[in-house]
Amino acid sequence: MIIKSLETFTRGHLSMVRVRTDSGAEGIGQMSPFNADISATVFHRQVASLALGADALDTESLAIRVIEGTYKFPGTYVCRALTGLDTALWDLRGKLEGKSVCELLGGKPRPLTPYGSSMRRDITPQDEAKRLARLRDTYGYRAFKIRIGKVVGHDEDE
Repeated sequence: MIIKSLETFTRGHLSMVRVRTDSGAEGIGQMSPFNADISATVFHRQVASLALGADALDTESLAIRVIEGTYKFPGTYVCRALTGLDTALWDLRGKLEGKSVCELLGGKPRPLTPYGSSMRRDITPQDEAKRLARLRDTYGYRAFKIRIGKVVGHDEDE
């Protein structure tokens, strides 16, 4: 099964990838967020040409091919773009095998409990605590991810 076409769809900071094979099978994946429009451009300029014509079911070899084929490109954008292709190919495989990606990776699907996130830096800690309480009361979150360290750390709290 050969990768025949690749498309991206971007809105805001979200970019999706659709992969289609020569057999007509398709999968949908998501690129890493944050400047996803840049990742989509990198996808078309650097990743797509290495993926077109490749075996859609050999994700490991394809990932190696992309990383090695773009080794002179600095930064994380190639990896961010590659996530869209990788997740689309896992989606494709899941559809072909009639399994969830979780099952393909050896797991068992089960309910997930969502959590709230404290990533705001534009309000006081007191206002952030009130915001988290509202999220708890409104959506029933029972857990929160709270970042207390500065970006890239340096052993300093925010």
